[in-house]
Amino acid sequence: MSRDLEPLSPYARSLSDFFAGDEAATLVVHSSLGEHDELPVAVFFRGEEDFFPFEVAALELCRGRVLDGGAGTGVHALALQQRGLKVRAIDVLPEATEIMRRRGVHDVSCGDIFELQGGRFDTVLLLLNGIGPVGTLRNLRRFFECAGRLLAPGGQVLVDSAEAEMAEPLAGDRWEWPPPTREAYAGEAWIRLEYDGALGSPFRELYLDAETLAMQARRHGWLCELAFTDEARGYLARLRPAA
Repeated sequence: MSRDLEPLSPYARSLSDFFAGDEAATLVVHSSLGEHDELPVAVFFRGEEDFFPFEVAALELCRGRVLDGGAGTGVHALALQQRGLKVRAIDVLPEATEIMRRRGVHDVSCGDIFELQGGRFDTVLLLLNGIGPVGTLRNLRRFFECAGRLLAPGGQVLVDSAEAEMAEPLAGDRWEWPPPTREAYAGEAWIRLEYDGALGSPFRELYLDAETLAMQARRHGWLCELAFTDEARGYLARLRPAA
């Protein structure tokens, strides 16, 4: 589930520009689900007062030693540090990890969470469609295997996602996507990021409905508890090994 950094380069450059003072920096997210959204980069630098309800719920559930996976600019790690928790933040982007260090995150690693060696955590925190980097349903087996290696006895994974919803393609949409296979799950989306006129190459992003996550968790020997849901079929799940 490690990600190629090239498709993420527009995101990395947008973070660096905003941190350097360009408060108008905007990332464009093109999706095979039909959505093409302009995303102010400021959302990745929010304070806790601007967190979404599912983020607040996740922070309340964190305990013990926490691993913040895909930590970005460290917004969740900083909030947990302020609560007195010991947090290790990890992200694949060197630009993000440098920003985290400069913002005051104490324990920062650059790399893929699922290739992390050593360390056992009471909470693994994966937020802002934290299931997304898994990419496809097929990769969920490796997700559960890797998560199990990261957890201390009695540990938990807190992860959010939402059911995929198709939108009407924009008129004149010029983005081309790999055709879906016959057996593809609807939430196995393709994403392309655009920043300052530069377009990254497509990468997979999984949007997983809560019922499918619960079924997959049982199949792989995990317990799945929904800790938060919203009207848009978004949710926060608490995952624990069944044994």
